[in-house]
Amino acid sequence: MGFFFGGYDKPGPGVDKNAPKKKGIFLYLEIIGRKFSNFLHAGVLYSIFSIPVIVLVYLLTVFVFIQPITAIQQSAMEIMQANGVPEAQISGQLGTVTFGICSTIAIFFVTMWGAGPASAGLSYVFRCFTREQPVWVWSDGKDKAKENAKQGFLVLLVDILVFVLAPTAITFYFNMAKAGEAKTIATILVYVLSVGLLVYTMMHPFIYQIMITFETKFKDLFKNSLIIMLAHLPLCLLLTLISAAIITVPFGLFGVTGSVGLVFIGLSLGYMFLRYPMEFYAARIIEKTFLKDNEKKTVEIEYEDEV
Repeated sequence: MGFFFGGYDKPGPGVDKNAPKKKGIFLYLEIIGRKFSNFLHAGVLYSIFSIPVIVLVYLLTVFVFIQPITAIQQSAMEIMQANGVPEAQISGQLGTVTFGICSTIAIFFVTMWGAGPASAGLSYVFRCFTREQPVWVWSDGKDKAKENAKQGFLVLLVDILVFVLAPTAITFYFNMAKAGEAKTIATILVYVLSVGLLVYTMMHPFIYQIMITFETKFKDLFKNSLIIMLAHLPLCLLLTLISAAIITVPFGLFGVTGSVGLVFIGLSLGYMFLRYPMEFYAARIIEKTFLKDNEKKTVEIEYEDEV
C-alpha cells in the first residue's frame, strides 16, 4: 500500500512565480518531467478503477467485431498452415490473436473514450497538472469522481451503446456495398459513420473537462464539446490520430507480443503520453476561452462600478 499512499497524497512541488512561463509543447514536457511520479500514480489508479470497463469492452469486442476478427484469424491460419505450423498449435495461436485484438480495442476504449466516473477523476487531476495547481491525486481525484458519478456513468452508457451500434452498422453497410446492394448509398453511410466515430472520439477530452469544470446539463456536455472541438479541429485531429496510432501500431507490427506490452505500458505510463496530451489541450482551451474571458469581464464590471 505504500506505493499508492506513501507520499502520493501530498501536493506536488510548486512553480517559482518569477520563472518564465512556458507554452505549448514546452510546458507539456516540463509538466511531464516535474510530475512524472504523480502521473504514474494517477495512471495506475485509473487503470485499477477501469478494470470493470476494460473487461466489459473486451467481452463485447468478441461479438461486435466478430467479422474482422474472423477474417484476421482466417488469414493467420492460412499463413501458419503455409509455414507448416502443426494443427495442434494453430488453435492456441489463434486464441492469442483474438486476445491481442480484443485487448488493444479495450485499451483504446478506456484511453480515448474513458471509463465513466474514473475518467472524471483523472481529468480533474490532469486539469490541475495543466494549470499547475496543487492536487492530491488520490483524495481529490476520488472526490471529483464521486461528484460527477451520475454524469460519468451516463457518458459511459452512451459510449457502450455507440461502441456496440456504430461498428455493427458500419459492418452491415460495408457488406451491402460489397454485395452491390444500394452500393452508393451504403458506401456513403460507411464513410459518414466512420467520420462520426472519429468526431465522437475527439469530443471526449472536452466532455470530461466540461463536466468537471462547469455545472451543465447532460445533453449540453455533448453539444458544447462538439462545438469546441470543431472550433479547434486541426490540432484535435492530430492529437487523436497520434494517440490512436501509438495504441494500435504495436499490435500491427509485433502481433500479440506488441499487444501484451501495450497492456502493461498503457495501464501505467500510457496515460501521460496518450490521454494527457488531449486533456492538456482541452483544459487549456476551456481555461483560455471561458474562464479567463469571464474573469476579464468581471474585472471590467467591477472597475466600472468603482468609477
